[in-house]
Amino acid sequence: MKILAVDQARRGAWSIFDYEKKELIKYGTFEFDSRHYTFAQANLNIERVIESVIKENDVSAVFIEDIQMRQNVQSFKRLAQLQGVLVNLFEKNEYLYSYVAPTQWQNYCKARGRTTKEAKKKIQELEATGKKASKILSIEFVKQQFNIDTDNDNLADACCIGYYVANNIIIERKENENED
Repeated sequence: MKILAVDQARRGAWSIFDYEKKELIKYGTFEFDSRHYTFAQANLNIERVIESVIKENDVSAVFIEDIQMRQNVQSFKRLAQLQGVLVNLFEKNEYLYSYVAPTQWQNYCKARGRTTKEAKKKIQELEATGKKASKILSIEFVKQQFNIDTDNDNLADACCIGYYVANNIIIERKENENED
């Protein structure tokens, strides 16, 4: 069974895992910047990308990063709207889907909760990027775990979400479903 993990945003990413083997199969990114796409256009295009990835790769279940309120209310509203677009896609096509809280995959992939000394070392190595500590640590995790050398924290996060799901979430299949 193949699962899809999505870090959804204008500049987002996805990863596909073989659920049984717990192996990363494929990954990719997408970007619909505000200079060329309105927010509504970006949402439509993100929906198309995710639907295409699902169909082209025979994905059985989709996992998206849950959103959480931080300081920027406008960003939260936009992420909620995008999440609604994706949930609508999953519901109308009867795709199996669920949410993954950022703290769940971050703790599992050690993208948070490392010792202060370890975190500071990684932050000092990459602090010029201006990324949050959790983003730097997820980039480091995918480099070590999958040998993916990227500075794209959204791609790293999508891989971490998929890795977390493959190793921690039990997906029950309907009895009348055929085996892959």
